[in-house]
Amino acid sequence: MLRKRSLLTVLALCILAASLLSGCGGSEKKGEERSPGVFTDDLGREVTLEEAPSRIVSVSPACTEILFALGLGDKVVGVTEYCDYPEEALEKEKIGTFTTPSLEAIVALNPDLVLATGGVQAEVLGRMEELGLTVYAVNPTTFDETLATILEVGEITGTTRRAEEIVTDMNQRAVEVARRVNEMEARGKARPRAFFEIYYENNVWTVGKGSIISNLIRLAGGENIGDMESGDYYEFSVEALMSQNPQVYLVGSGSMFEPGDITSRPGWDRMDAVRDGRVYVIEENLLYRTGPRLIDGLEAIHAALYPED
Repeated sequence: MLRKRSLLTVLALCILAASLLSGCGGSEKKGEERSPGVFTDDLGREVTLEEAPSRIVSVSPACTEILFALGLGDKVVGVTEYCDYPEEALEKEKIGTFTTPSLEAIVALNPDLVLATGGVQAEVLGRMEELGLTVYAVNPTTFDETLATILEVGEITGTTRRAEEIVTDMNQRAVEVARRVNEMEARGKARPRAFFEIYYENNVWTVGKGSIISNLIRLAGGENIGDMESGDYYEFSVEALMSQNPQVYLVGSGSMFEPGDITSRPGWDRMDAVRDGRVYVIEENLLYRTGPRLIDGLEAIHAALYPED
């Protein structure tokens, strides 16, 4: 039985991948030839794959981005209506939305693997299995878990070497961000207090300690004001926001929400972040999608927190 790797295993594989990239490629072929078998997904379910999948349906944009990054675009036969990256994903058959995938559409595509997530999709997974579909669920909630997930998907799809290359690049770039943060802290510079806005209407929705974005803010060298709550997403009053007075204001932008001009909101110039011109809009897909582009999101947050770096 193959289980999801721990972070230590991820790091070990990064070292292995570095060796491969530097020319010590004696085991390169072995990684590609790894045989399918029985795997345990992120929901603790045992999933049997008789052979590497050749017809894959993705039920989330993050899964789609992982599959294409692994070079499996030609094997992806169905994606959600929200799967818009890379551009080639737009040409694939649509199987409904992330929250309400069409079981009928998925079955019609005759996939030998459905790559899904946990959370809101957990309930529908059982119905997929009742229809005879082979379903594998990934559910990363941190940057490190995202690295492990990419390796995991590489393993079950027979693309181990490419997965290791992706993870090595992401890990090296994350280590560079950590090095810069450590240097600044060594110089006695305090972490900037940051607030992340998901959505605004009367009050502000933000990210708590359990969210992937809070994890990115910490890795990027910031202190997330929303960490006072242990969950992932919750409502924050404007009065409390003014009281907390963030030094950096981060907001996601994209298909789900456009924040407009935050600096023009009445009374918001009382915040240091607004007065000092430290309001930064970051593409939401780089922050919410736990795939290869998550490292771009981490670097974007770091650049906002430390523009002088």
